Amino acid sequence: MNACVLTIGNELLQGFTLDTNSTWIGKKLLSHGIHVKKMISIPDEHDVIINETHKILNEKFDYIFITGGLGPTHDDVTKKAFCEFFSDEMYLDENYLNELKKKITTKTKEFPEINKSQAMLLRKGEPIKNLHGSALGIHYVHGKTKLFIMPGVPFEMQYMMEKTIIPKYINKKTNNNIVSINTTGIMESQLAEKIDPLIKKYSKICNFAFLPSYRGVSFRLHFKKTSKKINDIINEFNNEMKPYSYGYNDETLEYKLGNLLIKNKLTVATAESCTGGLIGKLLTDNPGSSKYFLGSITAYDNKLKTQLLGVPEKIIKSNGAVSEQVALHMVEGLRSKTQADIGISTTGISGPNGGTDQKPLGLVYIGLSNKNVSKVKKFIFSFDRDIHRKITSYIALHMVKLMIENEN
Repeated sequence: MNACVLTIGNELLQGFTLDTNSTWIGKKLLSHGIHVKKMISIPDEHDVIINETHKILNEKFDYIFITGGLGPTHDDVTKKAFCEFFSDEMYLDENYLNELKKKITTKTKEFPEINKSQAMLLRKGEPIKNLHGSALGIHYVHGKTKLFIMPGVPFEMQYMMEKTIIPKYINKKTNNNIVSINTTGIMESQLAEKIDPLIKKYSKICNFAFLPSYRGVSFRLHFKKTSKKINDIINEFNNEMKPYSYGYNDETLEYKLGNLLIKNKLTVATAESCTGGLIGKLLTDNPGSSKYFLGSITAYDNKLKTQLLGVPEKIIKSNGAVSEQVALHMVEGLRSKTQADIGISTTGISGPNGGTDQKPLGLVYIGLSNKNVSKVKKFIFSFDRDIHRKITSYIALHMVKLMIENEN
């Protein structure tokens, strides 16, 4: 089965909004055996929507998934365009209007008259409930093609897909033949060399893909046929990737580390300079993080490094704030202050300014400390400021994971 994803919105084409809907839909459909063959983004223009839909339908897709332009404002023209395309007719649904008024007036005292347009439904289109918003989805069938028109708001669209469209109209079991093994702390090329013998061994029964990002490298296995050996093969790859592998599919490093900390009844705290609290943010993204995360000291200014973490002024003056010695004093001072089982510290040059010949842009020191050892590792991540801070944070979490695993 194949599909096309059509996203509608001027903001997508002008770069103000990132099109996360297409990637989410593509990934979700793949797990149900439906392959997205085309993704298109177009503006909020009545005629463009009609013309592009004509072209897509001529390509005989099994499914077309459309997002955007169902709101109540002047630029939301998707419903009107499809009304014309299908020679349909709009009518006011009094029942949905009353439901809409109740939903909106629980949040605001008055019902905006502009929202009345969202109770205008299409006679030939089947409405799809929106439990998290006011714009109903629409289901059309054209020949052998099923069309689903959904809101552009990501969480509204996702909920509509997962709770209504997939179970009611697609009704396919999740495809377990596609699995991603997530890694961090290793480059794509190094990972490829490490598992190359296994790739050659299983190339006839499986397709492979490397998916690098600032979080690390995800390695995707797509088995051509269902087999009882799938789990054994996955485990074989996972074992070969250790100690860099940490989870599967949507599992994050911070989630896996959180479970590891809980399992070992350990607490952690952070002393952050260049990462600005990002490590603490990642650790607290998980529900239940209060069981292991004590807190964070974001000591950006050197005075705070001295006052809050006990880093001697002479150490900063003689070695500089970005140095192995300062990272070590930061993490040891942190553990002394918080009594955390594990401490993490970061100090670096994220840029775009501040680098020298001796200390180039991208330089970072990550400190780690527990009751048995305190150590600092030096890295140079030559990326822009945002990516530099993210990579540093994930490497720090990876180092904590390795510390726990090596002591158990």
